[in-house]
Amino acid sequence: MPRKEIVLLLLLAFVQFTGIVDFMILMPLKPKLTEIWGITPKQFGFAVFAFGLGAFLSSLFFVNKVDNYDRKKVLAFVYGGFTLGTFFCGWATSFEMLVLARFLTGVFGGISGSVIQSIVGDAIPVQRRGQAMGILMMGFALASVLGVPGGLYLAGHFNWYTPFLFLGLLCVFVFVGILFIIPSFTAHLATAKKQSFTAIMRTILSDTNRRRALLLTFLTMPSHFFIIPFLTDFFTKNLGFDYATTVPFVYVVGGLLTVITSPLIGKLSDKIGRFKVLAVLSVLTSVPMLIIPNLDTTSKIILLAASSSLFIFSGSRMIIVMAHVTSTVEPRIRGAFLIVNSAVQQFGTSIASLIGGFVVWALPDGQLVNYPYLGILALAFTAIVLVLFRTVKVSANS
Repeated sequence: MPRKEIVLLLLLAFVQFTGIVDFMILMPLKPKLTEIWGITPKQFGFAVFAFGLGAFLSSLFFVNKVDNYDRKKVLAFVYGGFTLGTFFCGWATSFEMLVLARFLTGVFGGISGSVIQSIVGDAIPVQRRGQAMGILMMGFALASVLGVPGGLYLAGHFNWYTPFLFLGLLCVFVFVGILFIIPSFTAHLATAKKQSFTAIMRTILSDTNRRRALLLTFLTMPSHFFIIPFLTDFFTKNLGFDYATTVPFVYVVGGLLTVITSPLIGKLSDKIGRFKVLAVLSVLTSVPMLIIPNLDTTSKIILLAASSSLFIFSGSRMIIVMAHVTSTVEPRIRGAFLIVNSAVQQFGTSIASLIGGFVVWALPDGQLVNYPYLGILALAFTAIVLVLFRTVKVSANS
C-alpha cells in the first residue's frame, strides 16, 4: 500500500479512535454513574440509545446533502461538532444533561464514520479495501487498548467526567490534522446531482442489493452489542472482579490482540474471500457469546480468554461486513448511501442496548439477572448475518 494511502488511513483511524472511545467509554463508566445518580440498566440503555437517535436523525438530514460537497469539508464540519459534543458530556451535572449531551454528540459523531468510509471508497481501490478497513479497525482496537483503560484510570483517580474532557482535547488535535493533512475529495461532484430527501432515498432503496446491504449492517450490530454494554457490570458485580484493575486489563489485552489481528483479517479477506473468513469468524465468536454471560469464575485467565475471544472474533466480523457493504454502491451516491448505512448502524447498536436494558435487570446488590438471554440473542443474529451476507453482491462500479 502506498505511503500516501497509509498516512490518510492512519489519520482517519484516529478519527475513528476518538469516535469509538467516546461511544465505548460510557459503557465501563456505568458503575460510576450508578453510584452518583443511581441509574438502572434500563436508564443506561436510554443513555446509549440517545447517541444512536441523534446519529439517526442527523443522517436523515445529511443524506441528500453529503455528496454535494467536498468530503474533507463535510468531515471537518461534523468532527468539529463532535468535539464540542464531547466537551458537553464532560460538563454534564445530571443524568438528564448527560443524555442530552450524548444526543448532541450523536448528531455530529454519528455520521463521521460514513464520511470516513466514503473517503476510503474514493481513495482506495477495491482490491485493497479490505486491508484499508483493517487499518481503520485499528482505531477500534486502540480504543480498547488505550482509550477505555485510560478513561477508566482517569475516572477512577479523578472524576467520572474527566475522560470526556481529556478526549475533547485530543479531538482538537485530530481536527487540526483533518484541516492540514487530508486532501480534498471532489471527483464525485462531477456526477453528483442535487436531489430531495425523498428522491435520494428512493434512489438508494430502489435497488434490492442495497436494501439487503443496509439490512446486513443493521443485523450485524445487535449480534455484537447485545453483550458489550453490560460487560463491566457483569464482571464487577456478578463475578466480583476489581473495577480499577481487572476491567481495564480486560480491555488492554483484548485490544492489543485486536490491533494485531484486524489488519491480518482484512488482508486475508481480500485474498481468500470475505464470506469464507466471515463464516469461520461466526463459528468462533459463538463460543464466547455463549460462555461470557454464563461465566462463574474467579480466574482472571479464564476471564481474559473469554473476553479477548469476543473482541477478536466478533469485532473482526465488522471489518468484513463494512468492507462488503462499502463495495455495494457506485461513487455517485456512495456518500448518501453510507450516511444511511451509518444511521442504520447506529440505530442497530442503540436498539441492541435499549433492548438489553429491558431484558436484564439489577438486584439490590447490583448483580445482573437474565444476562444469558442476551448471549442467545447475539448468537441468533450472528447466524442470520452469515446467511444474509451471501445474498449481498459487490457493485461492478464500486
